[in-house]
Amino acid sequence: MSVARKGMRRKSAAGYVLPVAAPRPPRSLLRTAFLGLVRLFYREIAVSGGERLPNPAEGPVVVVANHPNGLLDPVVIRLALGRPVAFLAKSTLFGNPLGRAAMGAFEAIPVYRAQEADTARNEETFQRCRQVLLASDGSVGPDDGAGWLALFPEGTSHSDSQLKALKTGAARIALSAEAADGFRGRVRILPLGLLYEDKGTFRSRVAVSVGESFTMSALEVDAAALAADERACVGRLTARIGAALSDCVLEAGDQQTWKALQAVAAWTSPGGGRDLAAVERRARQLAAAWRQLLIDDPEQAGALTERFRRYVRMVETFGITDPLAWEGETAPTPAGFLGSLAPLILLAPLALLGAVMGWAPYRAVRPLAVRLAGQHTDLISTFKLLLGLLTLTSTYVAWAIVGAWLMGPSGGLAALLLGPLSGFVSLRYGERVERRRELLRSLWLRATRARVAAGVAERRAELNREVETALSNQGFPEHPEKK
Repeated sequence: MSVARKGMRRKSAAGYVLPVAAPRPPRSLLRTAFLGLVRLFYREIAVSGGERLPNPAEGPVVVVANHPNGLLDPVVIRLALGRPVAFLAKSTLFGNPLGRAAMGAFEAIPVYRAQEADTARNEETFQRCRQVLLASDGSVGPDDGAGWLALFPEGTSHSDSQLKALKTGAARIALSAEAADGFRGRVRILPLGLLYEDKGTFRSRVAVSVGESFTMSALEVDAAALAADERACVGRLTARIGAALSDCVLEAGDQQTWKALQAVAAWTSPGGGRDLAAVERRARQLAAAWRQLLIDDPEQAGALTERFRRYVRMVETFGITDPLAWEGETAPTPAGFLGSLAPLILLAPLALLGAVMGWAPYRAVRPLAVRLAGQHTDLISTFKLLLGLLTLTSTYVAWAIVGAWLMGPSGGLAALLLGPLSGFVSLRYGERVERRRELLRSLWLRATRARVAAGVAERRAELNREVETALSNQGFPEHPEKK
């Protein structure tokens, strides 16, 4: 599109005015840096149901997802989908230069909430959403998320174990785009479920479950229906979005049950939970069966809950700090454990350098993030990432200045290169040391209290069998290796 077309407008078949955007520059440095940092922060983004992703050539896609992790959710979605996607974000995030730069890097569109801004401006938001979704004429470049728009129908980020009541914005935007497209049935809604292994922990994992996409035609929504009763159409579509999200989001009555579902799913999955996508799928199956058991036999459900709590109390008695993830029965032999120490010995000098250069600012990031997030625990990882980017970048630049002052330009360049490299090694080193400590604790328990370790392993296996037996009549599939 030429610059001469900037500011032009075009009309859709339904008469909506679609503003035509000016050409945008290539992907910004901030966008690239943020994508890279999120890839670094979460060592794996496991996608299940990827075969359900719509073909971009088939038409516009409205991505709807749960919202457990603040500003990192949009970045995780973009990485999981492997393509640019525009996003909706609350208008207050655009209130300062840094926020505007970050939102602009990811093609965020401001949404105005009643408690914060003039909601009349949301007509501009709807216009921009239609522009992105229906940009088939090249008015919005492919790197701007043309044709794909993601939003979070819950309206707010949270750490609850269940979906919040959905707002109607997602349905209204989808219906608006469908109307602007002449009700051709091309606008598709794609549900995504996000599950973080431990969202505030560096090098943890994320599971992204892709649900079944659908179009408005499945709800018999057309121009006549929308004209006759728009509110009813919005209500039907919002309910359908809620049902689609429930099918791909892990939900539980409380946080303890939510964590227990993941633990039991990992225990009863092949490979002991190493495949996070498989664990997430199995946890949702387990959750559905558990909800049915609560209805059909609440007494048995209560007994299972109490047995699980007894198991947790038992392993905690032996000093196991994370009973849900304990792997004592699969710990390596003493010789294997000693062999695993070799990389730690070789990397120790570089890890020490990284600790010297960046330990203090790195250690300050988490308490600062927790303080800034306050009661909004879902934002801790977002603040950690932003503060880490700011503090560590400043630290390494400062070291480069010191290096240049002491040893000239070559010293400054060496410090600038060694800082991030040694910092990454130091972080991974700490993870490896902690992992070896857990394994050493398991080895010590097995060596000094072999009967206790065997008893714990057997109790967990027995608990797994009880869960599978109790839920088998509720649709929970057996361990694949048992079939």
